[in-house]
Amino acid sequence: MSDCFPQTISDKDLAACVPTAPLRWLWHGFVAEGNLTLLTSMWKSGKTTLVSLLLSRRVAGGKLLGQPVTPGKTVVISEEDRSLWAGRIARHGFGGNVCFFLRPFRHIPSKEEWQTLIDRVLQLHERDGIDLVVIDPVAPFIHDENLAHSMYDFLHTLSSLTQRGMAVLVLHHPKKGKVQAGQSARGSGALLGHVDISIEMRHPGGDIFTRRRRFLALSRHAETPRRLLLELNHDGNDYAATPDDDDYQPGLDTLLFILADAPHRLTRNEILAAWPPEQPRPNQATLWKWLDRAGNRSRVDIARNRGFGYCCGWHGCSTDSIGRSVGIAAA
Repeated sequence: MSDCFPQTISDKDLAACVPTAPLRWLWHGFVAEGNLTLLTSMWKSGKTTLVSLLLSRRVAGGKLLGQPVTPGKTVVISEEDRSLWAGRIARHGFGGNVCFFLRPFRHIPSKEEWQTLIDRVLQLHERDGIDLVVIDPVAPFIHDENLAHSMYDFLHTLSSLTQRGMAVLVLHHPKKGKVQAGQSARGSGALLGHVDISIEMRHPGGDIFTRRRRFLALSRHAETPRRLLLELNHDGNDYAATPDDDDYQPGLDTLLFILADAPHRLTRNEILAAWPPEQPRPNQATLWKWLDRAGNRSRVDIARNRGFGYCCGWHGCSTDSIGRSVGIAAA
């Protein structure tokens, strides 16, 4: 048998390999030792800002997106120049805890050049206790992100880091156009299939100027929050949770169109009957939630019908009425 043939392992040997110690999270739910995390978001939408906030919490610990962050040292491999990172260090105060490789190549590196850089990172891990590597972003360091074998060549070098117990956080850009949740990462699907945790950071409602961000995550671990809606504060140094109306926004335009086009107030059943067949139709409970929220925001008038007429401007009344009708608010 050839020496290079893959070695077999029995189920008993595998059972003996079950770790007894819990997974050590550097950023709980998102970045863990021995794991590869992918963060995908549109260019200039806050990926590096988020990394800067993470690095600031890594100085003495703290929370980010509501999740605990463990102190530690980090290597950052980045396409950006010194002046940009100097400004982030001054703004967020993470100096002394991070080693940078800024624009380490003047070209897309060969496999040998990239491996040499990874070997240097491993030396820093052994010498200084570096436990996190950030690559910001993937594109300048891989020859063809659309080819699976090229992507695997890149990912296999990162395995030498995770196998030593380091955490790796890779930043990436999305495909152009509208894509399904969980599939936004550009290039070969080998990347999404390989990573342990995939985070997508999106603009809710497609508003590129909002300070809010939608975080959607897929993960091998139950600890990872799957869905978060947060807003960057005025000082740009933290995210806070905001009310989640993502399920409300897509149907709002259709709902208002139906109400505006109606010659009289409509019941919920009448609204559903008028719903365009090409649009996903909500159920009764979802429609009422949308109506209630729109009413609270003065987008529609909600009237309670007890068989004697309408009570216009209804907000927050009891839910035991015979039926409800709604119409466009006068304002």
